Amino acid sequence: MATRCGHQFQNQQWTEELYLALANSRNAFVELSEEKLVLYEMPTPRHQSIVGNLYVALREYGQAGERGKAFVSPMPVRLWRDKFREPDVMFYRNENLDRIGEQFGGPPDWVAEITSPSTRDVDILTKAGEYALAGIPEYWRIDPEEKAVTVYVLPQGAETYRLAGEHRVGKEVQAQTLKGFSIAVDTLIQT
Repeated sequence: MATRCGHQFQNQQWTEELYLALANSRNAFVELSEEKLVLYEMPTPRHQSIVGNLYVALREYGQAGERGKAFVSPMPVRLWRDKFREPDVMFYRNENLDRIGEQFGGPPDWVAEITSPSTRDVDILTKAGEYALAGIPEYWRIDPEEKAVTVYVLPQGAETYRLAGEHRVGKEVQAQTLKGFSIAVDTLIQT
């Protein structure tokens, strides 16, 4: 069964192999969750602008001192068997670049999601819990409507995130687990 923006339609039971074949052949914005294929609306230009702003800053951060690499969706991330998500922006430290394969990556060291009306509930209620269970140390949720960045950090040995802060226009957001990475909210959300 597949879900598209809250609507379901009949299909075959989705396996990891079928999901990867579709995602890689069509470069589609899809995720695999609980043997269901989840299709999302195409991102808006505003969404993509925020993704671009964050990616550029993370890419520069990663290249300075050879810290790691930044990536953007669509890039499947396997959180665990039969659970794939596509974070909007992600970062892998150099020591964890071996988690990236030809078809998908394993859990990154840092992820961000830019909320939209069609993904808000999933980003807030579902993905945060899944990212924590997968052991991703830091999760940023960026809300373009509220012009806010909420930062969550996973304490050592915990299975749920701790709120590390909420930042709005006029403030600088500092990563908690990527030493030296920060970005002004104004720079992030400018379109």
